[in-house]
Amino acid sequence: MYAVRFAEVRRAARALVRSPVVSICAVLCLALGIGATTAIASAVSRALLQSFPLRNPQRLVAVHRITPQSGAQGTWPESAPNFVDLARASRQVEQLSAFTYRPVLLTLPQDAVRASGLAVSGSLFSMLGARAQVGRLIGPADDRTDAPRVAVMSDDFWRQRFGGDPAVVGRTMLIDGEPTTIVGVTTPDFRFPHGARIVRPELWLPLRLSSQQLALRRQNYLSMLGRLAPGATVQSAQTEMRGIFANLASAYPELNGENLRVAPLVGENVQQVRQPLLLLLGAVGLVLLIAATNVAALLLARGVQRRRELGVRAALGATRRDLLRPALIESALLTAAGVILGLGIARIAIGSIGRLAAARLPQLEGLALDGRVLAFALAISVVTAFICGVVPTLRSATVDPQDALRGGRGGGAGREHHRVLRLLAVGEIGLSLLLLIGAGLVLKAFATLLASDPGFDPGRVLSMQVIVSAQQYQNQSEVARFLEPALEAVRSVPGVQAVAAINAVPYRAWGINSNIRYEGQPADNPTEQPIVEQRLVTPDFFSVTEQRLLEGRLLRESDDDRPESPLVVVVNEALAKRDFPGRSAVGMRFYVTDTSFATIVGVVSDIKNAGPVAPPAPEMYWTYRQTGGSSTFPLMVRVRRGDPRAVIATVTAAIRGVDPQAAVSDIMPMNDVIARSLGEPRFYFSLLGSFAGVAIILTIAGLYGVLSYSVAQRTREIGIRSALGSSRAGVVRLIGLEGARIVAAGVVIGIAGGVAATRLLGAMLYDVSPLDVTAWGAAILVMLVAAAVAVITPARRASRVDPVIAMRVE
Repeated sequence: MYAVRFAEVRRAARALVRSPVVSICAVLCLALGIGATTAIASAVSRALLQSFPLRNPQRLVAVHRITPQSGAQGTWPESAPNFVDLARASRQVEQLSAFTYRPVLLTLPQDAVRASGLAVSGSLFSMLGARAQVGRLIGPADDRTDAPRVAVMSDDFWRQRFGGDPAVVGRTMLIDGEPTTIVGVTTPDFRFPHGARIVRPELWLPLRLSSQQLALRRQNYLSMLGRLAPGATVQSAQTEMRGIFANLASAYPELNGENLRVAPLVGENVQQVRQPLLLLLGAVGLVLLIAATNVAALLLARGVQRRRELGVRAALGATRRDLLRPALIESALLTAAGVILGLGIARIAIGSIGRLAAARLPQLEGLALDGRVLAFALAISVVTAFICGVVPTLRSATVDPQDALRGGRGGGAGREHHRVLRLLAVGEIGLSLLLLIGAGLVLKAFATLLASDPGFDPGRVLSMQVIVSAQQYQNQSEVARFLEPALEAVRSVPGVQAVAAINAVPYRAWGINSNIRYEGQPADNPTEQPIVEQRLVTPDFFSVTEQRLLEGRLLRESDDDRPESPLVVVVNEALAKRDFPGRSAVGMRFYVTDTSFATIVGVVSDIKNAGPVAPPAPEMYWTYRQTGGSSTFPLMVRVRRGDPRAVIATVTAAIRGVDPQAAVSDIMPMNDVIARSLGEPRFYFSLLGSFAGVAIILTIAGLYGVLSYSVAQRTREIGIRSALGSSRAGVVRLIGLEGARIVAAGVVIGIAGGVAATRLLGAMLYDVSPLDVTAWGAAILVMLVAAAVAVITPARRASRVDPVIAMRVE
C-alpha cells in the first residue's frame, strides 16, 4: 500500500516538473503569502500576546496621575509624598510600589560608563514575583536612607560589561561617585510593561526618598504600580484611590483638579500599537488571499488543459476519486513546498521587522518565530491549500467524457471556467488597489512628516549625552566648575562653530513640565493654570539651533545667579500664541515662589521637541545658572561645515580633558535623531508599502495568466478572425478590451473597498485625509499601469497567431 502511495507522489512530482512555470509560480505565490503573513503574525503575537515573567500578572495594576492637560487616559507620574500616602491608605491595592528613571555613572578602573538606571521602592521586586539569577534583589530594608548603598544589574549589562562573572556580585563599585555594592543580577527575561514602555534598565537602585523629597507634593516624578488585594478589581481599586486622593486634595489645595487612573499593568502597553498591527495583519491577509487566488487560477487553468486526459481516464472507468487523487497530491506537494519556502521568507522578514522596530516599538522587543506562530502558519497553510488546490481540483474533475473526448474548446465548461478565472482576476485587482490606496495614504503621511519643519537647521549639529559624578558636582557652582570649562574646551575644537547644553535634546526626550501662574492670575487651582515645558540651556543654545528671534532678546551670560540678576526666560512662539494672543509676551511675569517672579525677555521660533508628529508644545528656556545643578549634560555641537561626526573624537577628548571620568554616550547627528523619531511611521509605511508591492506583482502575474489562458482557449477563434481579414490591431483590441473590462471591474471594487477600509488608517495618517485625492489618484494610476503591463503581452501574442496553424490546432 505504501509503495503505491509513494508511486503516486512520484508521478505527481514528475507532473509538476513537466509544468515548471506553473509549479514555480504557484510555489512562489504561496511562499510570499505564507511568509509575509507569518512574519506579521509574529509581530502581532509578540506585541499583543507576549507574557511577562511576573507573578499573577492579571492582578497587577498601574496607577497614573491625570490632569485636565493629560486627558482621561494620561500616564503622568506622581509626587513622593502622594505615593507614600496612597500606599499607606489603600486597602484595595495591597502593595503599591514606585520607580523613577535616572541615568547613572558607573566608574570602572579603565573607563566611566553611562548606564540606564531605575530607582525602585523596596517592595517592587517581591510584588512582581521577581527572583535573582545571582545574589539577591533590592528589598524593603534597602529603602532606608541610612542603609548601605546597593545596586542590582540586569543580565544583559552583567554579561556585556563583565562577561557574566559571578564574582561581580559582592564587589563595590563607584556609582554616581559613591561606593556601591553589587548585590545581585536579574534573570535574563525579567522586564515589565508600564504605559507604552517595556521597563528593562541596566542598573536597579533603591529609591530612598529623603525628607526633602517627601515635602514636595508638586514635584511629580514617580511611576506607580501595585498588586490588587484578594477580591479587589481594577474598578474598585480606582474608586478607592480616587477617594483617598480627594482627601489629599482637601488637605493640600495645590492638588485640586488632579485625579488618579488605575489600569491593568499588562495590556496597557499595547494600546497604541494594537490597531496599526491588526491593520497590518489585515493587509498581509489580503496579500495571502491574492496569492491563494493566483494559485487557484493557475491550477484551474491547468485543470482545464488536462480535460482531455481526464476524459480519457473517465471513459476507461476511472472513478471520481481516481480523478481527484493525482490533482490533490500535486496540490499537497505545491503547498508543502510553499510552506517550507514561506517559513524561510518569514524568518528573514522577522529579522527585518525587528530591525525596523528597534528602539521605536518596544512592544516588539525579542521578536522571533515561536511555536504559537508556527501553529498559526500551519493552520493558514491548510486553509490556503484547500482554497488553492481542492476547490479547483473538484471543478476540474467534473468532466463529461464525451465532451472532453470531442476536444472542443469553448464549450459550456470552458466558458464557465473562464468566467471563474475572470472573477478571480477582478478580485485580485480590487484587493491590490485597496492595499495600494492604503500604502499611498501612509506614504503621503510619512512624506509630510519628513518635509515638516523641525524649527531649526539640524544638518551640521551633533548631539551627545555627558554624565559626571553627582557626588563630585553637587551644587550649582560645582556644576559650573565642570560645564563651563567643558563647553569652552569643545568650542576651541577646530571646526566647531558653537556648543551648548540642554536638559533634553530636541526630538529625543521630553524635559520637565509644570504649571505656571502669571502675575494677576488666581492661585486656587494649579491644575487649571497653563502647563509649560521647561528647557534648561546655556546661552549659546540658540546659536547652535539658529532659531529665529521673533521678539525681545535671547539669554545672556550675564543672566546668572548673582542676587542683582533678575530671573528671566525666553519662550517659544507656541507659548506666546497660546497665553498672549494678539499681544506681546515680552515683559510678562509669572510666579516662581509666592513672592518672586521671572520675566519673559524674548520669543523664539518653535522646535518640535516632542518629535515630528506632535505639534510644538509651549516651552520656556531658562539659563542653567539660574536653575540649579545637574550631573547629566546633553550637549549639542554645531560644526562650521561638513559631517558633524568628523569631530566626535576631538570633542570627546576635549570633555575628558576637563574630567577624565566623564562618560560620553549616545553620540548622534541631529539628522539621525530626527530620522529615529520617525521610526514608528517608517515601520508602518515600510511594511504596508512592501505588502502593496508584493500584491501588485502577484496581480500582474494573475491578470497575465488569465489573459494568456484566454488567448490559448481562443486560438482557433483568433485564427478564424485573422483568416476572415481581421487586422493585428483588431486582435489586440479584442484581447485588450477583455483585459480592460476585468481591470475596470477590479478598480471599481477596489475604490468601493477603499472608501470603507481606509478610514481605519486614521492612527497612521498624521493629519492626511483618508480620502486624499493625490494618494488615491496615484494608487489608481499605478494599478492601471501595472494592469496595462499585464494586458499588453498576451494581446500582442494573440495578434501574431498564424491563421493556418490556429485552424489545425484542434
